Amino acid sequence: MSLNPNKYPEDNPFSVKQNNTTYKYHIISEGIYQPKNRLCYTSARSHNNTRYKIPDDYLIQTSWGRGKSKHIIECEIKYELDGPIFIVRFQEDSQQYILESKESPSDAANKYLWKKNPNNPHARISGVHVFCLNILDIEKERERKHRSSSFRPFNTLSESMRTKRSRAFSVQLDKAFKNEVPNFFNSVNRPVLQEIRFCVQDKDYLANYNKEKPSSFDAFVKVIDQGPISRDTY
Repeated sequence: MSLNPNKYPEDNPFSVKQNNTTYKYHIISEGIYQPKNRLCYTSARSHNNTRYKIPDDYLIQTSWGRGKSKHIIECEIKYELDGPIFIVRFQEDSQQYILESKESPSDAANKYLWKKNPNNPHARISGVHVFCLNILDIEKERERKHRSSSFRPFNTLSESMRTKRSRAFSVQLDKAFKNEVPNFFNSVNRPVLQEIRFCVQDKDYLANYNKEKPSSFDAFVKVIDQGPISRDTY
């Protein structure tokens, strides 16, 4: 599930309606994904036969309901040697409670329901929803940060690789610009991205988006070795 109209991480906290219940989420610690040989997934039975990645070092505040039916809890996931442990914390009558499960997020969430209302042992709730494990925006953000951290440092790349990476980055900026234009301008305004200047480890780059210039890339990137360059240079 992707947030709409919310967008993480720009929107945090955010609200999502799931199974006729509106949950409000506040990501405290986004967490990371373990390597493939250790990464665990939710059970296919937990939500529409879809399995979701289970992050490590993850902490979120989840709330739902109103008035006397208001629920505010903290959900945490951390990996131990034998797999993830799901933790629910909440406060009741000035007392702090901590519930844990190594079985599943739903088991931890339902332990919370039974603790809150022991007279209703048949109450059930989705741990995927309570732990907010099915929001694709969050998954994409974790994976984006993982890719970023896995890149070699810029100053260890060859000159050609630096240029290729800078050009690819410039192309993505152009795409992002086009995607955001409808959110700020009328189509008749026809805004055009002309150039962007950025610096990576004290090396300046100037991306020129003039499509009339011959280039195998959408953006022509020039390395600036000597101070500022005026637009007249082009």
